[in-house]
Amino acid sequence: MTQRFYLLAASQVTANVSFVLYTMAVTSYIKENTGSTALASMITMTSLLARLLSGLSVPLLADTYKSIHIMRSVQVMQIGMLVGLYVLLTQEFTVTVLTMGFIIVGIISFFNGFFSIFKTSVVRSLVNDSQRMQANSLLSTIDQTFLFAGWSLGGFVLSLTGSTQSLFITAGLLSISFVCLLFIKEVHTYKQTQKRRAAIMEGWRFLWIHKRIRALVIMDIIESLFGTIWIGAITLSFVKEVLGKGEAWWGYINGAYYFGSIVGGIIVYRMSSMVKGRLLLFMFLGSLGYAVLTGFYGLVTNPYLALVLLIMMGPAYQLRDVAQETIYQNTCSNGMLPKVIAAKSTLVQAVFILSIVFVGTVADLFGVRFVYLFSSFMLLLTALIGMAGLMYNKHSIEIDKTPAERRGGI
Repeated sequence: MTQRFYLLAASQVTANVSFVLYTMAVTSYIKENTGSTALASMITMTSLLARLLSGLSVPLLADTYKSIHIMRSVQVMQIGMLVGLYVLLTQEFTVTVLTMGFIIVGIISFFNGFFSIFKTSVVRSLVNDSQRMQANSLLSTIDQTFLFAGWSLGGFVLSLTGSTQSLFITAGLLSISFVCLLFIKEVHTYKQTQKRRAAIMEGWRFLWIHKRIRALVIMDIIESLFGTIWIGAITLSFVKEVLGKGEAWWGYINGAYYFGSIVGGIIVYRMSSMVKGRLLLFMFLGSLGYAVLTGFYGLVTNPYLALVLLIMMGPAYQLRDVAQETIYQNTCSNGMLPKVIAAKSTLVQAVFILSIVFVGTVADLFGVRFVYLFSSFMLLLTALIGMAGLMYNKHSIEIDKTPAERRGGI
C-alpha cells in the first residue's frame, strides 16, 4: 500500500469518528431540551433522507470534478456547518432553534454522503488491481476499530465537554480529515461528455443493463430491508424481552457487534490473497454464514451465547461486504464507479428508511424474536437466489478476476 492510501484511511477514520460524536452530541442536546425520544430519533431519519438526496446528486459532479476534489470540498462545507450549528445551539432553546438545527443536520449529512461515495472511487484510483481486496478489508478493519472506540467513548466525551462543546472536537477531527486529503493526488480526471439529464441516469442504466451488478444490487436492497434489526429500538427490545437483561447489556450487544466486525476485518485482510480470485464464492459463503448466524441469534436466550454469535457474525459480514465492494471496483470504470455506487446507495437508503417502519411493525405484531428468525430466512433465500442469478451466466466468473488477469487469460 502507498502512503496516499494510508492518508485516505486516516481521513476516513477521522471523518467517521467525528460523525459519530456529532450525532451523539445533537441527539443528546435534543433529548435534554425536549425530553422527547421521538424527536431525538429523528436525527437518524433526517440523516438518512439527506444521504439519499446526495446519492441522487452525485452524477452531476462525477463527470466534471475529480473525486478527491469533491471530498475536500465537502469536508470544508461540513466544518462550516458545524461552526454554524455550535452558534445556534448556544442560543436559548426555541422551536426555531430546533427547526434550524434539523436543517443544518440535514445539510451536514448531505455532504457526508458525498464523502463515502467518492471514497470508493479514490481507493480504486490509488490501489492497483492485485491489492484491491486487501485494501478494502484493511480500510474496513481500521474504520470498524475506531467506530467501536467512538461509540464506546462518545458518552464519556459528552459527559466531560457537554453536547455543544463537543462540536469543537468534531470540527477538529474533520479538519484533520481535510488536511490528510490535501496530500492525496488522484491520477484520473473526468470530463463531462453528455448532457446533465443523461449523466444523472447513467449509473441507473448501468445497474439495469449489467446483469451481474443488478443481481448484487438486488441482494443489497433485500439485505438492507432487514438491516434495521440492529437499530437501537429492536436490539434493546431483544435484550429485555428475550435475553432478560437491562440497558447495560444493550451496550454489550452493540460492543460485541463492532468487535466482531473488527475481528472479521482482520481475518478477511489475512485471507485477501486467497479471496480475491474467488470473490463470488466467498461472497456467497459470507452471506450464507451471516444469514444462519442471525437465525441462531434469534433462537438463543443465553446472553453470553448471544455475544459469541454476534462476534462470529463479524467475519461473515465483512467477507460479504468487502467481496461485494471489490466486485463493484473491478467491474466499473473509474468514471462510472461513483455513479453506480451512488445509485446503489440511493436505493439502499430508501429501502432502509422504509424498513424502519416495517421491522418495527413486525416486532410489535409478532414479537422481536420473530423479526430475527424471519430476517434470517429472507437473508438465506436472498443469498441462494442471488448467487444462482450471478452464476447463471457462464461468464460471471470474470468478475472474480482483476482486469489484468482477464487480459492475461487467467
